[in-house]
Amino acid sequence: MNEYEVFAKAFRCTPAMAESIVKRVRERVGREVPMSEMLNAIKKIPPTRLSTDTLVIRLQKNSGIKSASRKTSDDEFDDFEIEGATETPGLRTVNSTTRTRTSSRVVAPKRPTGANAQIDQLLQKNWTQARALGMNPPNISVDQFVRQTQSTVGEPKPTVARVLSAVQTLSKKDVLITPNLAADEIIEKDELR
Repeated sequence: MNEYEVFAKAFRCTPAMAESIVKRVRERVGREVPMSEMLNAIKKIPPTRLSTDTLVIRLQKNSGIKSASRKTSDDEFDDFEIEGATETPGLRTVNSTTRTRTSSRVVAPKRPTGANAQIDQLLQKNWTQARALGMNPPNISVDQFVRQTQSTVGEPKPTVARVLSAVQTLSKKDVLITPNLAADEIIEKDELR
């Protein structure tokens, strides 16, 4: 079983689709992502949320965090691996003829694709500027930001897209973006309708 078959089993797709999905994910992440990193990211995504978009977002989040190198062990692919696999240094595959491809073109950094990734990008820019000016922006994740904004707005609960729209509007103003300010922006837009 080669690495694409292992990926196909983990991603719940056909082996024929696995190679093109892996290529697309690596292209969107903007770097040559090792198969073991993809498989570990897949294991952390609930099956109902598993898609190429969620995998790319998870890998982009992981790319900023460098972890200590792990020793290659028999449980590298954990429950996705078939017993009897052989190891090669640096790349763990069953089929020794499997080659890793290197990109022949330089890939420019892509714009974040999901709403959460776009919110994260805007918030990080805004909060970095705020810290430079001596302000104390909230130290919360994008998910917490969205949940707090939705909670403050109340019912009907705004979608992540509506939160993104509010954050985009606020990013054009000279203000520190907080969940309460984003909620106020959403409420104001609703009242104008």
